[in-house]
Amino acid sequence: VYPINSRFNKGRLYNAGVRYIQQNQQKLNITCFILHDVDLIPENDGNFYTCESKHPKHTTLRIRKLNSTSDYSRFYEFLIGGALILTFDMYKRVNGFSNLFWGWGGEDDDLSLRFIQRRACVVRPSYELANYIALPHSNGRSNNARFKLLTWSTVRLDTDGYNKIDSMIRIVHILNTSTVLHLKIDVDANHIYYKSASIGNSQLIYNKTYADLTTTRGPVTTRVAKKLTSM
Repeated sequence: VYPINSRFNKGRLYNAGVRYIQQNQQKLNITCFILHDVDLIPENDGNFYTCESKHPKHTTLRIRKLNSTSDYSRFYEFLIGGALILTFDMYKRVNGFSNLFWGWGGEDDDLSLRFIQRRACVVRPSYELANYIALPHSNGRSNNARFKLLTWSTVRLDTDGYNKIDSMIRIVHILNTSTVLHLKIDVDANHIYYKSASIGNSQLIYNKTYADLTTTRGPVTTRVAKKLTSM
């Protein structure tokens, strides 16, 4: 998963990839998903990349930079970013990733909250096995709205995620070889840009601006705010 000349939305890319696989499952026969950051390299071949039958598995516990003399960095237990391994049933159970996180940060923590809400226990290998090297890369643009979005993660769980991805993306190109399936995806298919999220009086408001009010399906009805009232 990586961006091409556009703003990054990792959640939409993962949701779109899983959706395509499920639509073509009879031909592809993929039973285990490995959601892996492209800049991380595992160091121990005892860190098995296999699905657990009942639990999602997070295999990235310690990371050090390439050619660095410093020790490994250990991250908070809440973290599930890096490399996450799970079945489709587990992915669907939490409705996949949120589609709202643009830029860097927040989408993995949102997914972790979904696991907690659905009472899905995340398992991990030992610290001795789950070590990774991080390749150098430029820092992405951070998502300043992520903390407000995280406040309402579990409220949005059933209405924001995998089950809504079809209307949000467009597959531009498919390359299918004997070893690789590569999808080029437009994650701004409806030209809807989420600008901010604000909290007020038990409501989450998504302010939207529309870059283009016309699509192939006709004019888009302009709505500048959507309110989700907490239960």
